[in-house]
Amino acid sequence: MKSVEVFDNFFSEEIHNEIDDLMFRPKWILTGGEHPSRFWHMDNLEEEEYFNTFLFKKICEKLNVKVKGFNRIYANGQTAGQSGVPHIDDGDLTFLYYPNRCWDLTWQGHLIFIEDDEPNHIVEYKPNRAVLFPGDILHYAQAPDRMFAGLRVSLAYKLFI
Repeated sequence: MKSVEVFDNFFSEEIHNEIDDLMFRPKWILTGGEHPSRFWHMDNLEEEEYFNTFLFKKICEKLNVKVKGFNRIYANGQTAGQSGVPHIDDGDLTFLYYPNRCWDLTWQGHLIFIEDDEPNHIVEYKPNRAVLFPGDILHYAQAPDRMFAGLRVSLAYKLFI
């Protein structure tokens, strides 16, 4: 398995809360995934200075890799039953950030990595957690459990090195 790095408490509490607040603006559209596995998207965040400059700089400062830039910045939103499908990403690296302020392990919504048609690595959804991995690793985001009545959000940066 290629390297998957997990960073807990990635941002300060203030930035974590600010990102979570921004994720609940009325910008969600149902364009993520493909039929029959549709989920919510907040697109074009690369056009917003907060994400393309302020947050990108903070991310680069904390990661132990040389990043030249990003292709896209967007957010995924999933409710119960909206599971992703196994896929690889565009870009050299994917940076995912989990902004939900609270999460219970039983709500699921974990990130599943696949190798040889089997799940071989699971990264649990956890508030203020970041995950960095090569874009060519097969993966998907598990739907949250039906007991979770909100939106499971992940902020994605498609990076090139």
